[in-house]
Amino acid sequence: MKVIVTRGSKSESAEPEPVVNRQEENTVKRLAVIITRGAYNNLLQACELARIASRAGTQVSILFRDEAAARMTRDKIHKLALSNAYKGRENAVTEMLEEKNLHDLPAILREIKDTCDAKFSVCRSSIELFDVKVEELIPELDEVQTAEAFWTEEVVPADQIVTF
Repeated sequence: MKVIVTRGSKSESAEPEPVVNRQEENTVKRLAVIITRGAYNNLLQACELARIASRAGTQVSILFRDEAAARMTRDKIHKLALSNAYKGRENAVTEMLEEKNLHDLPAILREIKDTCDAKFSVCRSSIELFDVKVEELIPELDEVQTAEAFWTEEVVPADQIVTF
């Protein structure tokens, strides 16, 4: 920090100005993402943000909770159930997602993992509430974890936390 002491028209620096790399200062090294809503467009938005962060070299950790956790099964992950915001436009939006290759969430998760240091967790209490068995989960998930463990291991040391 530079302190300027002004005496008349002359100023002196009380201490030298530190050298700051502005690019490094604005870099997010660790991102924690908590996804609770299970509509496909919500899952996609969160994963798109994670994909952008991973391409920038950010370490990404995602916790799927509640409805999002219930969607992380082999049976449900490919259903493009959109939120009410797309009511009446589901077919057009689904076609657009397929054309842009955004319809395969497991493939997007794999791409994120291939691009950077990423970890995908699903909340233990959420899958218990939705009666989801661990064997039913998609293989792209790294672990079943408690919310408390995710908080301690991923949220506390994160530079940024985002919820969806």
